[in-house]
Amino acid sequence: MSRLRPTRRVAALALALVGVAGLSLASASQLSINGTTLQAGSTVVSSCQPASAPVVVTFTTSYSSTAPAGFRATGVTFSGFDAACGGLALKARLLDTTGAALGAELVGTVPSAGGSLTLSVSSTAAESIRSVSAVVYG
Repeated sequence: MSRLRPTRRVAALALALVGVAGLSLASASQLSINGTTLQAGSTVVSSCQPASAPVVVTFTTSYSSTAPAGFRATGVTFSGFDAACGGLALKARLLDTTGAALGAELVGTVPSAGGSLTLSVSSTAAESIRSVSAVVYG
């Protein structure tokens, strides 16, 4: 009976793990995504906002001379909501350059006729905001 050297055992184990990982990725790439069953991936389950009419995000800012001095976001406005989104809830987060959340989650309700929604923001350094992630649901 021959014995495998420790380095060969490690190599064989590593090769087996790579094979299993490859099969997992191949299986995941075969999953389908649709509006009724959410599997691996992402999709729009339903939409009230036409793709041709994006919601625009703007900020209310003010200058602070206290350390750290600079412009700070104090509010965020989401404008251009379609009337079909009226009455639905909105949750949003401000994100930094790494995708980490800045401050608390923002929560509001889209006006019944659509249009604009302005939410207060805990004073956040404007230069640290890279993007906004939002979801409308209800």
